[in-house]
Formats: sequence, C-alpha cells, structure tokens
Amino acid sequence: MTATTLSLTARRPAAPRRRTSLVRLALLELRLLVREPMVMVSLIGFPLATVLVLAGVFGQAPDPDFGGVRPDDHYIAGYIGVVLAALGLLTLPVHLANHRERGVLRRYRAAGVSGRTIVASNVILGVVLSIVSASVVVIAGAAVYRLQAPEDPLTVMVAIAVGLVCFISIGVALGSVMPTSRAANAVGNLIFVPAFLLGGGGPPTAVMTGPMQTISEALPLTHVIGGIRQGWFGETDDPHQLWWPLVVAAVSITVALRGARRSGLAST
Repeated sequence: MTATTLSLTARRPAAPRRRTSLVRLALLELRLLVREPMVMVSLIGFPLATVLVLAGVFGQAPDPDFGGVRPDDHYIAGYIGVVLAALGLLTLPVHLANHRERGVLRRYRAAGVSGRTIVASNVILGVVLSIVSASVVVIAGAAVYRLQAPEDPLTVMVAIAVGLVCFISIGVALGSVMPTSRAANAVGNLIFVPAFLLGGGGPPTAVMTGPMQTISEALPLTHVIGGIRQGWFGETDDPHQLWWPLVVAAVSITVALRGARRSGLAST
C-alpha cells in the first residue's frame, strides 16, 4: 500500500513538467522561426503589401461585384484568411521539413521530448503567428482605409477558429510528408498561389468565369474567407460553409498522423 502511494505521488508532478516543457519548446520554436527572414515576408509582408494595394484599387464605394460592400473592406477582412493560408501552406510545412532535414526533430526526441509535445508546440506556434499576422494586416488596413467594425464578432471569431484548425492541420500534414524544406516550399507555393487568387484574395466571385467559380467553391480558403466576410459585413457573395474546411482538416490530420508514424514523430 505504501509503495503504491509513493508511486502515485511521484507521478503527480509529471503533468506540470510536461506543460512547462511544451511552453518552453513553443517559445524556442517561435524564436527559431522568427529568425528566418522569409517567414516575415510570406506571413506578414506579402499579405500586408497586397491588401494595401488591392484595397485602394477598386475604390471606397459599395460595389455589387463585391457583395454590396466597399472593396477596401472586402479585401482587408478577407486577408485575415489569406494570412491563415500562408501559415498552413508556406510557413509551417517549410519549418517542419527543415527541422527534420537538419536533424532537429531527432535531437528533440533524443532529449526526451515526445512527438505529441513537438506537434502541440507547432500548433501553439501557428496560433500565435496567425493572431499576430492577422492583427498587423487588419490594423494597418483599418488605419489606411477605415475598416468598418464587424457586424457579428462571434461569427468572425468562429470562422477564424475554423481557418486555424484547417490550415494548421494542412501545414503539419505537408511538413510531415515533404522530404525536404525545398520540396515543402515548392508544393506549398504551388497550392497557395491558385488558392490565394481563387479563394477570396483575388478577384471577387461575381466576376469569375463558371469554371473558376467551381474551383473556388472547392477550396477551403474560400469558405473561411466567406465566413469571415459574412460575420464582418452581415452579407457576402462568397461561399461560407464552414463544415468543409473542417472536413479538409480531418483529412489533413489523418495524413499527418501517417506521415508522423513513418518519420517516428508519432511515438511518445
């Protein structure tokens, strides 16, 4: 009885230690990622520069081609979703593939860091980077173009949360199956560019051709951005079925788990 009690008592501090290890690892990953110059370019520089240009091109009067809202508002709100896509398709996959390529993941495992902790730290990393990047885009856009306040902040937050789940899952999946950081970057860009142009970051749905609209409706980014715009303006012409990005997230998680097992990341 005494031995059992001592054993249970000895195990209790393990949970706080795991939480501390997770936080420390997430902070370390954040420092490593911020040191990479292309991260700031792909995650903040590109969306910020593009939205500031596009938001000023089409004027500030409500336009039926933009769902009846001002084009500048249309683009600024939508680029929150573009930031999430850039995180999941460009930043996280290259970061994870680069870690595996350089043996960082192997050193983590040798130091006793579990695969779950490594994945969880990258999820935290993705959430933090997304919040910071999206905030920069919205604050800068609002300062220049006077972005209107959201009509339904809760719907906006739900759409952003769905986008985070979707694109962080995609990022971990790509990072777990891409053999090198160059391959991850190439595949990520190959997916990101058409997703960006047809998923809400490019021309509005109303001016797209029929085939372009069909492709757009199949993209999870379209529905994430549509959900954000629906909550922000109370109306949108964009598809906004948020269950679809969650389906894509579930498929991505399955791919990520299989890739992690092959690389040894999934073991605890």
